[in-house]
Amino acid sequence: MKKYLLGLGAMLVGAGLMLMFVLIVEMGIEPEYFACDDNSKSFVTHCETTKLDCAWTRTSVSCVKKGLFW
Repeated sequence: MKKYLLGLGAMLVGAGLMLMFVLIVEMGIEPEYFACDDNSKSFVTHCETTKLDCAWTRTSVSCVKKGLFW
């Protein structure tokens, strides 16, 4: 019975993810690409999109939302 419920749950999760993908494609939402500084001598790399301002190091990334609203 546990295997049946686990399989059913996995199918429901997969169907939900497929539905989200179809809705996103239908709405025309496209991913944004990062524009990064090419400064190989610096420890921190600065990257940004139209909505995010990010700093990358070798071990972490930190992002801040730009503007008041998305």
